Amino acid sequence: MKKLSALYIVSVLFLILSPSHSHAKNYSVCTVEIPGGMTKDKEGPQPLFNFYQEVIKRISDKTGHTFELQFAPSLRCQNLFFKREIDIIWPYIISGEADRFKEAGYTFLPIYSMPIIMGGYYIFTREEDPVAHQVADLEGKSVVSARGYGIPIELEKSTNITKSITNGNELIPPMLLGKRVDAGIIQTGWVPTLREQGLLEGLHHGEVIDFWGGSFTFYPDEEGVELMNSFSNTILELVTEGKYRDMMTGAPYYIPNY
Repeated sequence: MKKLSALYIVSVLFLILSPSHSHAKNYSVCTVEIPGGMTKDKEGPQPLFNFYQEVIKRISDKTGHTFELQFAPSLRCQNLFFKREIDIIWPYIISGEADRFKEAGYTFLPIYSMPIIMGGYYIFTREEDPVAHQVADLEGKSVVSARGYGIPIELEKSTNITKSITNGNELIPPMLLGKRVDAGIIQTGWVPTLREQGLLEGLHHGEVIDFWGGSFTFYPDEEGVELMNSFSNTILELVTEGKYRDMMTGAPYYIPNY
């Protein structure tokens, strides 16, 4: 009887201390194609996708959760998330400004894992025109940006700059060179690819403006907090093991100096 009792206690303790997959769920994840970092066809370097796969594998091994990834334009991912039709978006710009979300018609402020990438915007102008170092240099001019990739806050609020939107970052340089607009706003992560394609010839830019961090993004509820903690802890594991920097080398964004 004593042996049976001891065995029972050990069994109970094992069940309590072992990770449980009884509440495992399937989560939907939406992301964007980032040339040189992560693409649906997996052609070219894939540092962001490889990083994503490693994070997901580790979390799945611990929790039993599964994650279904879909690629979509940035704005579509964002709208699906705020309609609660998908569970996670990444990499998404971290913002603590509730007013920006309210102005966009969204009803909640999301929560984020620790940052994965960092970036900002360049203001591109034609080489024969002065370099624009800040949004104030664009007063009275026309500016184009890519749909779904955001714009600097100062530009968003300006009433003295004519703003237009195109469907892709690769369409901005031709509009500038064709003198259809005075300046173009391009996220830093897209610049290496556009330069490699020769699209930036005849254009120049100043320093990075409106610097931001990007991360996995979740709903601000108990389940979202649990996921946020799981993702942040897993990213931290990769950092402390030295694997984060190795995996992200060559990614088309700045990476935090962890």
